[in-house]
Amino acid sequence: MTQNEKNRNVNDNVKLENNESDILEQGDIYFFYRPKKNSSEIKGIDDIRRFFMVTAGEKRKHIDRFKNNRGKFYRLFVIGKKSLPEIRKSEARASERYWARVGDVFGNQNDLTKELFSDEFREGDAARPVGAGKYVIVRHQKHAEIAYVLETPDKPGEAQEELGIEQEASYIITVINPKSPVPEGFPSAEEQPKYPDKVLKEFDESENFTSLLTDTQMIDFPNAQVILIGAREGKDSIKQDLGIDIDNDSKRKKDLDILNKLKTSFKNIPTKPLTEGKLE
Repeated sequence: MTQNEKNRNVNDNVKLENNESDILEQGDIYFFYRPKKNSSEIKGIDDIRRFFMVTAGEKRKHIDRFKNNRGKFYRLFVIGKKSLPEIRKSEARASERYWARVGDVFGNQNDLTKELFSDEFREGDAARPVGAGKYVIVRHQKHAEIAYVLETPDKPGEAQEELGIEQEASYIITVINPKSPVPEGFPSAEEQPKYPDKVLKEFDESENFTSLLTDTQMIDFPNAQVILIGAREGKDSIKQDLGIDIDNDSKRKKDLDILNKLKTSFKNIPTKPLTEGKLE
């Protein structure tokens, strides 16, 4: 990739500071949780049943159902431990490699909001928004990282602390190889992702995990399984180590399309986790 090609991949929200990293993807990021009980009883992670991370990037031509669409597409990640991994100074232990699954991929925001904000098992268990910001997936050295800057709430509160959501952080992201047996200690997929042959060719049968070194197609399919490992905390560390600067200027008008939709169509959904950092 030439420097000119890199520059074309950078919008006003992300700046490349050096040539150490290549930007593979960027956009908006959102976090949600779905409670076990009704909203008055949510006191901690034990009362949370599922934790979601949503990436909203540019739609991809290679996904058949998006070919004629423009704008964003949405990946809904289900985070296995109901928390993002801790950022450690030393190498992560095996237990700190957090499993996640692409629950679904949506080309229409309305389909995503319907999935998140519909009661699943009982009244009141619709998902609550708990964070929103900007993200970027970069190729750095021999691996890929997903980095984000939280814009809402302004500072993490108790809700974000319970779920491991930092103000700014990055995570090494790898994909579990569908051609190999699931590594010990990770869940087996109920259904394998339906990768086309051209994507399957990117997986080496001798490896359990595959990095997103070429592009992000491997995580564009439902049931793709990924591993997240805490890498960096703080905007300065991300800027220094990865060479990227993600803008989170509070004066800039924020593109919170999902949350705007929520305010108009889902008025009964609690928003204190997002606006005040409080569990409810």
